[in-house]
Amino acid sequence: MTPGTEYALRAEGIGKSFGRVEVLKSASMWGESGKVTTLLGRNGAGKTTLMKIAAGVLRADYGVISLFGDVKEHHSLARLARSGLMYVPQAQLVSPAYRVRDHLKALATTFGSAGIDEAISEMGIEALLDQTVRSLSGGERMRVSLALALARAPKVLIVDEPLVRLSPQNQEDLANSLRTLAERGTAVITSGHDARVLLSISDAIIWCVAGTTHHLGTPTDALAHSQFRREYLGSEFGEI
Repeated sequence: MTPGTEYALRAEGIGKSFGRVEVLKSASMWGESGKVTTLLGRNGAGKTTLMKIAAGVLRADYGVISLFGDVKEHHSLARLARSGLMYVPQAQLVSPAYRVRDHLKALATTFGSAGIDEAISEMGIEALLDQTVRSLSGGERMRVSLALALARAPKVLIVDEPLVRLSPQNQEDLANSLRTLAERGTAVITSGHDARVLLSISDAIIWCVAGTTHHLGTPTDALAHSQFRREYLGSEFGEI
């Protein structure tokens, strides 16, 4: 964490156990307005649990969550959402039985229609509006989920593994959409295993290892970190 930086979202010193299994131990992450922060780490490292806690889906055993400097001692997803945070889980935000258009209508009924047309255009889902979600590919479902999130004009967007099981082209398209959203001022926090794509759009890298975190700095800094390259990226990882 850079001294003097004002973070949109901060989760610091987070601990979480499920029964006797300690999943997180003093883990931290930060999101800065206008930038993309990416959590990288192997399965089981605690990325999803940390993101769920930061989003108010899970309650930490200990640690501090703050949103725009306001410490949230009893935070929940609903409360954080009212303050401008949106969370897109791995399970996404869509129901298989409904059309894409139905999801957008429900959003408009609850929150108003402002931003919906722009979100549809930004995520390129015009041709999907009359399809049911179950008929969509994984990439199309994630695009719809992101459109639902973008329509709320979030100040902070947490997206858990948005590139998983997508084609290389869909990965690049979605990653670029996250980059564009950050450039418009949103604090974007994401995660995944697709290091090459994620490093190319990120401003800050957090390495999750065995329930704790290491703030590596910029992608250039991360690539220069010998332990990160050796233990996570592997020796075959070439230049970005």
